[in-house]
Amino acid sequence: MDKKTEGAWLINHTKKLLDVRDTYDFGEILLAGKSGLFLSNLAASEQSTIDKDKVGAIARISNVGRTEFKEIISTLEEAQLIDSSTDGSIEVLGLTSSSVLGHTSDIFLNSNPTNYQKAALDLAENVSELPKKENILKEYISDTHQLTQTQTTDLIFQSEQIGFVDYENIDLKVKFYFNGNLFKRNVAEKASKVLSSLTPEDNRRIAEFDQILNTKGCTAIENANQVLGVPLLSKLQSIGMYDFNEVSNPQETKVFITRPAAFEKYGNPFEEDAFDLAKAFVSSLYYGMNFRNPDAGRITMLNALMRKLVNGHWVGPAQAIGEDYKLLELQRVIEVRRVPGRDTYHMRLLKKDIGMLALQVLEFGTTVDEAMVIANSTASVTHYSGPEQQRDVHRRKQTSQTKNQVADMLRTLRV
Repeated sequence: MDKKTEGAWLINHTKKLLDVRDTYDFGEILLAGKSGLFLSNLAASEQSTIDKDKVGAIARISNVGRTEFKEIISTLEEAQLIDSSTDGSIEVLGLTSSSVLGHTSDIFLNSNPTNYQKAALDLAENVSELPKKENILKEYISDTHQLTQTQTTDLIFQSEQIGFVDYENIDLKVKFYFNGNLFKRNVAEKASKVLSSLTPEDNRRIAEFDQILNTKGCTAIENANQVLGVPLLSKLQSIGMYDFNEVSNPQETKVFITRPAAFEKYGNPFEEDAFDLAKAFVSSLYYGMNFRNPDAGRITMLNALMRKLVNGHWVGPAQAIGEDYKLLELQRVIEVRRVPGRDTYHMRLLKKDIGMLALQVLEFGTTVDEAMVIANSTASVTHYSGPEQQRDVHRRKQTSQTKNQVADMLRTLRV
């Protein structure tokens, strides 16, 4: 496993561990992952200095607690990635998201992780290629990482409970493991296998919906339900065939759908947007384009806006800029400044690689999804929930009938 892939799995596993009370067995994974998340939210494309108050806000959004803060700061300083001052400010190197993944991997390896923790990463990577039978997976993990039978059984059990991997019982005796990154690699081959297990009508609907995503890059869940129907969309979400991105505020919640492979122009989609920043950017932009009051700055020329941002220019002024990108501002994807004496704002892109990834998705097409348009909305985006969070919640809610249908599709992928 190369460093970028390992770093992506560390971030993936850390996000899962944030919801777990007992993380003792995965301490080094959690330290490296939180260090990576914090570094990602600190860093921009160019070297910069961040004041104490902003550092505190970034620590909170990175889920870095007070008891962990000093250790993570020390870890990043030892890696010569940041330099902290006595006044609480931090100077951070200019970094891309991909380079942050490499540094996250280095932090993990330098912490002397156990074979048990290395196996937790390898386990998830192994079943991201194709679903694997339980006995084959146990033999591979035990032999590769020199774990006892008891350790291997415990690791797989914990991985199930935490969500490092997904599983389905294909029949009474056979259990298969997979995860939501299945369709981020060799998507055409895997999709064709799944489609072969569906009805001709299901295949027709999927082809129609894929054409919409190929044209627009992103669409609303209401449109997906209309084309695919709720039962079929539910099955496809369960195995990760589509990415579900949720943006919300106190007034409403909107879900947008993209393809996992939408970012493949720039490399492995799993690695290139491991922090979900580009997906969050695309979702927030679509929200601003379709739900923002025109008087407050609804986006009308999305591709032109993105190109201007990617080229390093400030855009604005608009009231919406100060309201629709708060999370992206905290994650240092963008920088926002207020027009003196007015309730309008300008913004510029800090993470240019994230802007390029978002632009790649948007360049699938420029057609506005009319099903998403609601005029005169004054709400702002205050929360983003990424694809894996959405899929985890959905899988927990599956009915027995849906789970059986998912098992049928996974059977076509098994080895």
